[in-house]
Amino acid sequence: MSWFSRSRKETAPAVAQLESGPEIHRSLGLAALLEGMRRRGQGLRILDLGPAVGANVEFLSQLGCKLHIGDLYASRASATDGEELGVEFFEQLFPPDTRFDVVLAWDLFNYLQRKELARLGALLRRNCRPGALVFALMSIQKQIPAQPHRFRIQDGGQLVYERRTALDRPGPRYAPAEIASALKGFRVDRSFLLRHGIQEYLFIREDEEEETRAL
Repeated sequence: MSWFSRSRKETAPAVAQLESGPEIHRSLGLAALLEGMRRRGQGLRILDLGPAVGANVEFLSQLGCKLHIGDLYASRASATDGEELGVEFFEQLFPPDTRFDVVLAWDLFNYLQRKELARLGALLRRNCRPGALVFALMSIQKQIPAQPHRFRIQDGGQLVYERRTALDRPGPRYAPAEIASALKGFRVDRSFLLRHGIQEYLFIREDEEEETRAL
């Protein structure tokens, strides 16, 4: 079952910047995700591919969700010295016998090579229920921070970006067709282009009938 019926593109302004460094941005994608989660009710299983953030754990627990932390970037740093990640690395992010309703990918897709993104996409397809949503933030900038942001959810559809390093690295600037190819079995449900160079995506896991029609 789809939580949302249409795919659309909108533009959202930045809301504020904290003096201490973190930025607060209005997130249309997050607002839509939270609206759908509240309609769906309690007991949703969420895979957070980012680090454990206390504010997010508390926020999602208040919605009655069951949260699993993957911390993809930290796991990568401890598992490899810049080598390409194989399927076995991504498999350890998923607990056995669990299928997820929501995946919080944050900006982590920007830090994966194309083959790595495809491997993760295949496992997301296997480990997500039909109708599951994947929330991802893709940069369209030439440069991105050398490490992923740490994100904190604020109610009302606001998202706090906490930059963890002053260093930059080249951004992958994935084209929409590349993302669609890597995330087979998912379709873009909504897409929002933000003014600070971030494209927010809500991908939805198709059911078997939708996948067959797409072939």
